[in-house]
Amino acid sequence: INLRKTPVLQYLYYLCQIGLAMSPLSNNALFLNYSRNPFPQFFARGLNVALSSDDPLQFHYSKEALIEEYSVAKAVWKLTSCDLSEIAR
Repeated sequence: INLRKTPVLQYLYYLCQIGLAMSPLSNNALFLNYSRNPFPQFFARGLNVALSSDDPLQFHYSKEALIEEYSVAKAVWKLTSCDLSEIAR
């Protein structure tokens, strides 16, 4: 499913509050750079998004892979502390 290109499906995900686990660091390394990643748009539209770590030994440089995901997301997409709290809930 390419949710990024299907607004109707995004709306259904929003209505049902279906969770989306996204791993921007591994996506950036494999196929989708940060500027094309749909995470910030999904978050702004109210979709139930969460940051997750994917293959921490391969894509992360620290022992705290999830904290690294949050740090990179904050820096790249200019997320506030309130945004990060909402994503983490």
